[in-house]
Amino acid sequence: MSQIDWGQGTYESTAKDLAPAARELVAAAQLQPGERVVDVGAGTGNAALLAADLGAQVTAVEPAARLREVIQAAAGDRDITAVDGTAAAIPLPDASADVLLSNFAVIFAPDPQAAAAEFARVATPAGRVLLTSWLPGGVDEVVGILARTMREITGSGEAMEGRIDWHDPKALSELFGPFGFEVSSTVHDLTFRAASAEEYWTTRIAQHPLGVATFPLLEKAGRLDEVRALALEKIATKWTRPDGAVELPARYLLAVATRRGTTARS
Repeated sequence: MSQIDWGQGTYESTAKDLAPAARELVAAAQLQPGERVVDVGAGTGNAALLAADLGAQVTAVEPAARLREVIQAAAGDRDITAVDGTAAAIPLPDASADVLLSNFAVIFAPDPQAAAAEFARVATPAGRVLLTSWLPGGVDEVVGILARTMREITGSGEAMEGRIDWHDPKALSELFGPFGFEVSSTVHDLTFRAASAEEYWTTRIAQHPLGVATFPLLEKAGRLDEVRALALEKIATKWTRPDGAVELPARYLLAVATRRGTTARS
């Protein structure tokens, strides 16, 4: 959702890991046949495909051309249209979506306020927004090794202007509140699995779009081997079973934003 090309590498491996969260997200939406659903930052189409299977008319908004092709190929005869767009630039008319979904995608938006404004614009007066975001810990610890090193290399600070803690219900209420939404949330668990720490590094980090984008900078700075060693050590020490398999736990927030005066489905 930022300047990363999410079509690089093999995002498909991560998409499989996120499939259980997509199922929770779509279930929480309580979709009805014929509802117009927009999946923002659709990736390989996890949530979009599930929503279409429930009879929704789905628009999958995805900036990566390769992933749009993946979605359209998987769609078959489902009512899914994949379009180019971002969280802050959804190519749809005002009040044209009954539901907007975003499975670990809008959290990468460089301008959260612009994204929230765009979601509010596209949502109908009774529309609802559902999103997932990572809670600190688990997988965040591994990614944090890479992120801290990148900050040291680039000289960027810890905080980025305008960014928010997407996992903080209060921050989400402050973000969507001005557009007439009330936010409720629940916490869920997810487990990333791999045959070994090395496989996790290769498939979930090195071949992930973020890895593809940052590894050249790490290598140029002479820090890639260091980052790899630190990540593998942490994975092996904390989340590797005696048989060598990796089970890395993660927790995430599932947030539901509904317009004031409308009733959230239960």
